[in-house]
Amino acid sequence: MFRAFLHTTSARAGLSASPLNRRSLSYASQHSVFPATLYRFQIHRRSDLYDRRLEQDDWEYEDGVEVSDDDGLVRPKVAPRVSNGALFMPNTHFMQEITRRSFDNYLDGVDSGKPTAEPHYLCIPQGTSIPNVLTLFREQASRFSLQPSYPMTLAALNEALTKFYSESGHVIAAEEWLDKNPYHEAGFDDSEDWMSK
Repeated sequence: MFRAFLHTTSARAGLSASPLNRRSLSYASQHSVFPATLYRFQIHRRSDLYDRRLEQDDWEYEDGVEVSDDDGLVRPKVAPRVSNGALFMPNTHFMQEITRRSFDNYLDGVDSGKPTAEPHYLCIPQGTSIPNVLTLFREQASRFSLQPSYPMTLAALNEALTKFYSESGHVIAAEEWLDKNPYHEAGFDDSEDWMSK
């Protein structure tokens, strides 16, 4: 009965129940606790986010943040294409593609003479509370960004992230993590099965 009413009312209003007319819902959300176990690939133990305008070749593109021209502060911001904070993802195919590429870039850099570092995966377990100075944003299906809760300098943001990583994160050497987590066993980004892991 309700379906017939909806169809009749919609037809009069010039609307259609066609799947093509359905509204897409946003994944954007804000969290004070990690909703799933999330990972981040890093070269150094400390947070090393940088001003995206500098476009340094030796830094990860994903680690560039927007620093205001007006006051030199980093503001919380959800963006469709790039994060404005530390990128975190669950163990999905997309995450593995990004982090494997980053690890390959690191190895290529070492082969070409750059100094060695400590490439690793930083794991933050599901249920971990986030300090008040930071906020976790879900920007896309499986992309999360740990950002400042309020405008702060880039140095203060890196300091807050480093403290959080050392207090709440688990560090796993890159090669060890990759050996234990083969690509074919990673989750699908849109399935959200990773939310329970």
